[in-house]
Amino acid sequence: SSSFDPISKMDSANSSTPLVPMAVESGAETTIKSPPPKPVAVKTPSSKSTHYKGVHPQSPKPVEDHSLINSFTLEQIETHIRSLNRTVQLPPAKLKQKCLEILKGLQTHQHGWVFNTPVDPVELSLPDYFEIIKHPMDLGTIQKRLESGSYKAIEDFAADTRLTFDNAMTYNQEGSVVHNMAKELKEKFVLDHEKLLNSLKEEENMRRKNERACTLCGCEKLLFEPPVFFCNGVNCASKRIRRNSHFYVGGNNQYYWCNQCYNELDEAAQIDMVDISIKKGDLKKKKNDEIHEESWVQCDSCERWIHQICGLFNARQNKELRTEYSCPQCTIDKRKQNGGIVSCSSSKKSPMAAELPHTILSQRLEEHVRHKVEERCNAIAKEKSETEKVSLEKAKKFINMGGPVTIRQVTSTDRKLEVRDRMKRRYAHKNYPEEFPFRCKCIVVFQNLDGVDVLLFALYVYEHGHNNPAPNTKTVYISYLDSVHFMRPRKMRTFIYHEILICYLDYAREKGFSTAHIWACPPLKGDDYIFYAKPEDQKTPKDARLRQWYMDMLIECQRRDIVGKVTNMYDLYFSNESLDATAVPYLEGDYFPGEAENIIKELEEGGGKKNGNGGKKSKKKRNSGTGSSSKSKSKKSTRGGTRSASMDDELEDLSPPPTEPIPTRSFKDGGRDEVMIKLGETIQPMKESFIVAFLNWAQAKEEDLVVPKEIMEYREKNPTAKKKSGAITPDVTPDSITSRKRDIDGNIIREKNGVHDSNKKADPSAPLDSDGKPVKIIDDDLEEMDCEFFNNRQAFLNLCRG
Repeated sequence: SSSFDPISKMDSANSSTPLVPMAVESGAETTIKSPPPKPVAVKTPSSKSTHYKGVHPQSPKPVEDHSLINSFTLEQIETHIRSLNRTVQLPPAKLKQKCLEILKGLQTHQHGWVFNTPVDPVELSLPDYFEIIKHPMDLGTIQKRLESGSYKAIEDFAADTRLTFDNAMTYNQEGSVVHNMAKELKEKFVLDHEKLLNSLKEEENMRRKNERACTLCGCEKLLFEPPVFFCNGVNCASKRIRRNSHFYVGGNNQYYWCNQCYNELDEAAQIDMVDISIKKGDLKKKKNDEIHEESWVQCDSCERWIHQICGLFNARQNKELRTEYSCPQCTIDKRKQNGGIVSCSSSKKSPMAAELPHTILSQRLEEHVRHKVEERCNAIAKEKSETEKVSLEKAKKFINMGGPVTIRQVTSTDRKLEVRDRMKRRYAHKNYPEEFPFRCKCIVVFQNLDGVDVLLFALYVYEHGHNNPAPNTKTVYISYLDSVHFMRPRKMRTFIYHEILICYLDYAREKGFSTAHIWACPPLKGDDYIFYAKPEDQKTPKDARLRQWYMDMLIECQRRDIVGKVTNMYDLYFSNESLDATAVPYLEGDYFPGEAENIIKELEEGGGKKNGNGGKKSKKKRNSGTGSSSKSKSKKSTRGGTRSASMDDELEDLSPPPTEPIPTRSFKDGGRDEVMIKLGETIQPMKESFIVAFLNWAQAKEEDLVVPKEIMEYREKNPTAKKKSGAITPDVTPDSITSRKRDIDGNIIREKNGVHDSNKKADPSAPLDSDGKPVKIIDDDLEEMDCEFFNNRQAFLNLCRG
């Protein structure tokens, strides 16, 4: 399941929690880049409490060769410095206040009434208005956008305001009353806008004169989001530990207990966690009131202090004060004195996202997205050229796509999901599998912003091949998806993420996968799936909006004939009385495995009766402690439908299994399965969140490819949008691999049914590295790709949390 819109930014230094925005891989370490976060007003001490000096002046050291700054061109360094200028990067509240001041001046002007409401072509008898004006705008609409926080920068507000008056001047002839009114108000706006920018620049200059402020961003303290701790106690597992309350920590600071759960622990009993066993006496008491501050570094050239994140200083590479550090401004000065030549000691280029390994899947996704983005930008430029009567080349310059987008696959590993005990015992008579193997793949998306590759999006998918036992055969699961809203332009974010999913489903059907399962489930408020500490102005979508986001993507898949019928788990499995729980796919991280185990436990213990609120309360408490199937309660259902992001995706059933034999169930004799009845009642009110899409693979059944009438009409009108059905390629599915032998160069030898395939010729269109040599493209279905940061979504989340 997923958080639809959506990075979090890792600490560039050694602080324990991240600032709000992003992380970039740099060799074995991590360096950071992002606009400075909004500082929190706190009393500043007379001296900096956290600092880092690059090197002692008495002992000269070599220049730092791991800094991103040293690998930048002069233009990239200057761009980075400009990106830290807070003159036009205002906090949401201040942006709203400053822009409303200008807007009120326009609305209360003697001509303002003309532009305060949208133009009504019917009332004003203007039948050709929308033929001439393609993008209507008015001051009232601008006010609504300001008050709702839609504008993220002053320039966005300014562009809409200018559009309001430009539209009036375009539609009304020069010299007419309305044209003159619009011209007068536009001139007033230009003056007010310029005055605002000058006042902000003056404020910025005053901040930078403060000796205790960072000379790059002009701020004093940059504070991290407070760390979030979740209780590991039995009674309130996965619940947040309240801010400013006491709690207990143990197991290398990985496990936490609230005060109440700590008091209930047995002094003599051993506490068994996933990777460690501890006792109550080993736990240390702490208070949840920590505030972490971004660390500082002193430039060894100018001796000015700057935030480590502003200077792109990587303390993890310089723990023993081994190297000299120069701030971005000093680096510029040294380069100019040296004629723009980079010294040998600092010419080593830091690895960027494009240098991460290429795979067949990532190569396909990247090429597809690049092509679609180019198509989209050309379409926008053409429309702008026609509506604003400017040349196509000039229109293209207005479309700022930001930096290039890089898509990489960082993990591809074989995993096994073990069936839980009660499920295994209950359906043993049907030879239900003990485990389900699958292939876990993680896709990440970077965009180069101000010279640095920023991680914006991550996607985990689980693939169950054609040799996988039923009911998981030929099934893909869109497990977790998360992102942050720093993509430029922001309006391209949904388009690109949708195209990634569309291309992946197209890839999956060509591989012979028949169904795709999606659990459209937003995280709880304050929780995260993959990226930690998202920007405060990034909203978490509600259930309905997230479902629609996925459905919009799947409708586009239907238009392109990638997907056929789209339904949900309830209608497909639970409404069919002839099916039992063995027909429902058993997927890692899904709602079904954990909730089915809970229901079977109730049936075994005789607690399946609906006997009032007490039973519901216990269900909620028990369910909140489940990892992958952990949900908050839905308003309309007994159990909830929101995935918890605080625990690993595995349910720890702490109650002992029953000692008495399980009585024979009527469903074994052909009766209705009680698990299906109870689970169906639970998910029925939220069934639309459990999406099942039938893929148009080579052997798809006709009934699985039925689509709505409007989709068929679209395909007829747009025949080029239709895809050809893919073919099964068993030689590239994980289940068909019989050997992982390697040749003399270390490449995996393909073997199909025990027969070695002939070597394929190098692809002349394959990407080239910086030396012009063909880049090796890894077959992600054959070769294991293991990355400790992305092995699972919790690993990266923990890394960001520090």
